[in-house]
Amino acid sequence: MSPRRNVRLRGTAPVYLPAAFVIDCSVCLPWYTKDEANDFCDRLSRALPVCEVWVPSLWLPEFVSAVMNAERRKRMTKEQRRTVLGNAGGLPLRVDYEMPPVVELAELAESHGLTPYDAVYFELARRRKLPLATLDAALIKAARAAKLALLTDSSLDPGK
Repeated sequence: MSPRRNVRLRGTAPVYLPAAFVIDCSVCLPWYTKDEANDFCDRLSRALPVCEVWVPSLWLPEFVSAVMNAERRKRMTKEQRRTVLGNAGGLPLRVDYEMPPVVELAELAESHGLTPYDAVYFELARRRKLPLATLDAALIKAARAAKLALLTDSSLDPGK
């Protein structure tokens, strides 16, 4: 099961995408689930072959967990889960294996009102000086407060 493609978006609308950015699981699961599908995530999925898309190593178990939860909630079958995970294993993502020290991670999470898991994405985007693509409200709020670059639906279509 490859990432879903939204035919409506194949037009020539203006699109801004940086050469590299960080994504979290909140923008990846909609690639495979119809009930979470949206234009923003579809556009990001189409950027995979042409952009450097970064994830922390935490993304791997987090994505597996999200897909397994989707199966438990009957949003996909066991066979679909296996297909999705097989496909996701081949996505052209750049995995960053560097993690901040435990104390630094806790302080980062606390100071920005994030879970330690979300703080890992925040830290990666900040350290690599890359925009962060997320649908997570707490991450968006923290990134805006810290003046960290964000990829949002409106940034992909400046004419909106």
